[in-house]
Amino acid sequence: MALVSFDIFEYIHDSRQAHGLRAQDYTRYRRFCAHHLRTVRKAAKLPQGSTAGFSKLNVTSENASSTLHVEVQLLQAERAWAYAMDLRELHSRTEEPRQRQHVVQRLKAAVKAAHTLAAIAPGFCDARTALAAAAYWLQMQSQLRFELQQWEAALDSAALARVITDRLAQAGSSHFALAHAMLEALDPIVRLAAYQMRVSGAQHATPAAIAVQWYDSNMKGAEDRVSATIPEYADISAALDKLSAPTGESVAFANELHWRGGTVSFASQELAAQVDRAQGLLKAASGDNSDSLDEMVAAYRKVGKIARRCHAESAVAAQKSQTAALDALLSAYAAVQLYSVCVLSAIDVTQLFNEAQSIAHTCGATTNSADALLGWLAGPCAGSPLSDDKNAPRQPGLAQVVVCYDKIRQRLTALQRSVTEMEAKLLPAVRREIRTQQIADEAVAAEAYYTCLRNYYSALLHASPACAQYVDSLALLDIVVTENVPHATALTAQLAKRDLPPSEATDTEPWLRNLAPSPDKIAQASEAAETALPVVRGLCVGASENTKAWVHSPASRLNLVANTLASKSASVPQRVPHLVDFTADFAVVPIKPLFYDLAAPAIDFDMSAINAQADKQGTSKLGSIIGSLWGSR
Repeated sequence: MALVSFDIFEYIHDSRQAHGLRAQDYTRYRRFCAHHLRTVRKAAKLPQGSTAGFSKLNVTSENASSTLHVEVQLLQAERAWAYAMDLRELHSRTEEPRQRQHVVQRLKAAVKAAHTLAAIAPGFCDARTALAAAAYWLQMQSQLRFELQQWEAALDSAALARVITDRLAQAGSSHFALAHAMLEALDPIVRLAAYQMRVSGAQHATPAAIAVQWYDSNMKGAEDRVSATIPEYADISAALDKLSAPTGESVAFANELHWRGGTVSFASQELAAQVDRAQGLLKAASGDNSDSLDEMVAAYRKVGKIARRCHAESAVAAQKSQTAALDALLSAYAAVQLYSVCVLSAIDVTQLFNEAQSIAHTCGATTNSADALLGWLAGPCAGSPLSDDKNAPRQPGLAQVVVCYDKIRQRLTALQRSVTEMEAKLLPAVRREIRTQQIADEAVAAEAYYTCLRNYYSALLHASPACAQYVDSLALLDIVVTENVPHATALTAQLAKRDLPPSEATDTEPWLRNLAPSPDKIAQASEAAETALPVVRGLCVGASENTKAWVHSPASRLNLVANTLASKSASVPQRVPHLVDFTADFAVVPIKPLFYDLAAPAIDFDMSAINAQADKQGTSKLGSIIGSLWGSR
């Protein structure tokens, strides 16, 4: 028989929030539990009433086999607990002893139902469901012991319930945040019980810290004492030992993400399944299959969506309970978000780069041969940037190439912002595992490399016959050779010193293959720009000449200057200004009226003309009215 898996915390949280406890209406919630219990009993074939009379049917280890039997026990416990809370509110107003006794009786009934579930769950449920049932029983028992003023037993139950919940979160419980929200009801119990037991440091510690301290110092190694109030303590401790435990600075969880030579562990099984699916699609993706590519992108976007949701749930739980497990989960989910962003950025960059290279190859603008480049620049170009002629794709194609590289630079800039934002949410151990600083450095180096390519193709576009902006083209090529290439080379040299594991070069890791530039690629871009410089230089010198004549007749070609920019020719300046991407070093100065007041005495006005004009205006009716109001000359 397959073991049953049931999320007890989610079931109770949703039932309470949807049926009255959002408004603290315990009566409504108790009626829901009673009505729904009858429905579930019929479905589980455990009805207790018929036309023949009443026959009591309990859930036992012999007949328990499905999630319906778990629901029966939970609804019985919740019905009794809701009735006890309703009576407690009534007792707080009337203070009648009989009502308090009734509260204790109802809490005992809730503890009995929860204890039955915790006892039979290991027989037909998986380990996590069984531990969740034990944690639920301990929560109920803690409230009962507190009502009976049995402080030590109440603190034992509350502390063990919190330890189980934390350990389930580390082992992969999908709704651990709901469990921590339910533990809020135990915080006053922990505080008052710790005060009554004179626990050192409890006055300034959080309830979670008090519970963990009590468990470590008073329950571990004291099995004889604890077993008197928690009979299943030995079995619970053995089940806890089988789960992952926190060690050192990092906390180990059941699910792991292997990325950039490091390992990030997290709790959500849903997120782990989606990550495995996305990585499988990435490994099997084909560059020519657009359907598989779209499916892969959608899978990684869903990874980011689930990670953001899990991070939000963990943040809510962390506000209520500060534990090492929750801090580790917050950092882990932020790391998974960063992983999704990086892979999506790598996919976008790869698509745009392939598109740009395809267009450039179609245009014939990828060669480094000077003669072929001269032929391309001097060849016919019937189309314009807005031309619809498909037979003339050169000039509009290059414009699209420049647009693609601009989009790549935008993607990399956005990636750098995302890395900076996510890095603040990561623990130092996680930062060292995935080397977040190197991610930012790789994005900066990649942006510098693609800036070289963007400016190179923009220079070719400016030098095309349709544009004929040769000075602008020469300026762009000068930027590539003197600024972009040295900058990209220096950044790449810094990245070459890193010590990367071999696993990062596999087909499942697209980061290095698509984003990090290699020295060979930068050298190729530099060679292309240096080859184009003398060609555009010649066009700049003889812009008025017939370019086709000297291309087809090499003897009539203009002599190209050997030095790219330093020239003594009067027709070409020694230094071509940066006409593209120029950033002015000027600041806007606002106009100040005081300046005109100081300058007015130095202005030589023609007073005779002004007086003559004033005399003409004074003779009119309007001038008389104005003179009567403000006076005449």
